Amino acid sequence: MKNHKTLFVGLSVAAVCLAGPLTRSYAQDDVEFSRKGVELAKNKKYGEAAEEFSKAIKANPKAPRHYSNRGKAYRAAGKLNEAVADFTKLIELEPDEAEGYRERGKVKGSLKDYDGGIADLSKALEIGEDLDAYRFRAFAYLSKNDFEKAVEDYTSVLEEKAGDPQALERRAFAYRSMKKFDEAIADYTKLIEKSPKDAEAFRNRGYAYALSGDHVKAEEDYEKVLKIKPGDADAETRLKAAKAKATAAGGAPAPAPGASPPAP
Repeated sequence: MKNHKTLFVGLSVAAVCLAGPLTRSYAQDDVEFSRKGVELAKNKKYGEAAEEFSKAIKANPKAPRHYSNRGKAYRAAGKLNEAVADFTKLIELEPDEAEGYRERGKVKGSLKDYDGGIADLSKALEIGEDLDAYRFRAFAYLSKNDFEKAVEDYTSVLEEKAGDPQALERRAFAYRSMKKFDEAIADYTKLIEKSPKDAEAFRNRGYAYALSGDHVKAEEDYEKVLKIKPGDADAETRLKAAKAKATAAGGAPAPAPGASPPAP
């Protein structure tokens, strides 16, 4: 498991695509601009795609899909405030649909507006169950150190997608932060069962064992890290500390492998 980094950064970008059939009321230019925008987005030319979607909006300003597409293109291009504006417009046009709230919630998280993101994602979940909304809301809670709520949302993800590595990894971090070491160890163990050469899962399980006071098990896990990554300086340091703790009372535990969660 990679070192945790607080912030809702590095979010995976949703593919920009047209959803549903185009209605006959759309102008021909509107359709063509949208088609060009989609093709550009598929080729990761997000700035140019946004320009085409802007033309589509000008041709047909009442079409919600154009704002959705341009908002996603803006987000992919790093223009987050513009993306928020487009998803806000999408909500105005379709206030009873979850998409606008979900997408705006994700972007607000990227802007470190965790409370705003949680509010939007919660609204999306009120409209309908959504794995993506649970996942991003969980990360927002994690970023706010609200570990109990993060655990609840990651559990919802795992109920729908059993064994999801990202959800297990982050729920384990939340459990560990709550000093629920047995639960954290159980999640790290599931990660290891799925990926027995995951050095970071062994590293983090070893640290959870160390925090729980089981320094012998911590030793075993750090030794496994070194088998996977010979010469890993961090694991060598932790192993030395675990051995010392296993044979003598007192002393500080090994340092935490990162105090904050990774990005989604």
